Amino acid sequence: MSQPPSDADVELARKLLALWDNGNGVSKSQLERETWDDGSSHGRRFDRFIRGTLGVETSRRSRQTDRIADLETQIVSLGAHPVGAEEVEWQVQLQQARASCLEALRIWNDPTSAFRTGAFSLLFVTAWNSLALALLQREGKEWRRLDSSGQPTLIDGTEQSLDTLELIGRAFADPEYRGIRENLARWVEIRNAVAHRHLPALDYVVIPLAQAGLLKTETVLVDLFGAEYALGEKLSVPLQLSGFRDPDVLGSRKKLQASLPLDVQAVLARAYEATADLLADPTYMMRVAFIPTVPASGTSPDVVSYFVRPGEVPTELEETLDRYVVLTKPTARHNSIATLVIKEVQRRTGFKLNANQHAQLTRTLGVRPERGEPDGTLDIKYVEYIMSLKRYLYSQAWIDLLVDKLSTPEKFEELIGVPPVKIDAA
Repeated sequence: MSQPPSDADVELARKLLALWDNGNGVSKSQLERETWDDGSSHGRRFDRFIRGTLGVETSRRSRQTDRIADLETQIVSLGAHPVGAEEVEWQVQLQQARASCLEALRIWNDPTSAFRTGAFSLLFVTAWNSLALALLQREGKEWRRLDSSGQPTLIDGTEQSLDTLELIGRAFADPEYRGIRENLARWVEIRNAVAHRHLPALDYVVIPLAQAGLLKTETVLVDLFGAEYALGEKLSVPLQLSGFRDPDVLGSRKKLQASLPLDVQAVLARAYEATADLLADPTYMMRVAFIPTVPASGTSPDVVSYFVRPGEVPTELEETLDRYVVLTKPTARHNSIATLVIKEVQRRTGFKLNANQHAQLTRTLGVRPERGEPDGTLDIKYVEYIMSLKRYLYSQAWIDLLVDKLSTPEKFEELIGVPPVKIDAA
């Protein structure tokens, strides 16, 4: 979520707009150089700033100008820079961030990669180091390491930047970035711990951190720098779950973690023992639950799995989920639709039961939401709402419960409100 403009930004925007005076005053390029020391934007930064701060459009481009801008955007989206256009340092850093992140993904998704987490951590941290530098340099904020006299520290004549986490803390200081700051702190620790070690078991454990970090990278690139810097067009998915053919792999995360060296276990423990609000932040860790569903026919493959986003996990599973979890198929499947339930209850009780009466019972006995409320599972023992099928499936336990509750005329009338009608008397 982007923050509203500050009072200082609003004041500056009004001042710049007055100086520009609808094109009759100081040029946009001159204002950009004087305000931000930016001689490369050719008015585009001025337009973005005024539009984002005051909601005022200041660009009146010709068709040819639009066409040129579109072509330049396409070139940038391909990772290059338009020939003849001045390229400033923050743009170099931004393209480096993008290229480093894509290379990290390429290595992760390479089935022959033997150093997946180590290489990913090196490149992913490098990407965010460059991303922070790009933002600080574009905004004219200090990114260099200064000595006691306030002068930049030089090594072989080159100005030295702050450490990665210092850069990220300075560039992304707002509360909305807390999750990604903590995510990157874990990646720096992982990088330091595994940079020179071969630990394949670690690949399976860090996926939630990698997924969260990559999704936030995409958001920051688009929101702060523009759609031309997006990774999305380069990717079919942000992170492929390669190698997870056996659901037990995810279920045995703790076993895998226990096989790692103690110092690496300590890093992972810090990641997974964060506060509850941080663990619930999808920019820190992306929790994925694989939940088996069974089509009504009951003749499905072993398990059909679907993804559940954070905040959409069914209530009955909230206490079960531990960061992420794989639930195996239960032995007693929920595979009876309402008509099959009604037919079986009638056969066993001898009393007629119609669809409206059955729906009434599901709500009277508290196994389905009241009318007007969203569909969902309330009591997994008796009935499950299958989101992918948009229907309720009932268990044998539900049939047995109804048979018991409706087994006598007195019980039937008490629950339904009318005396039962015997089937043989119909």
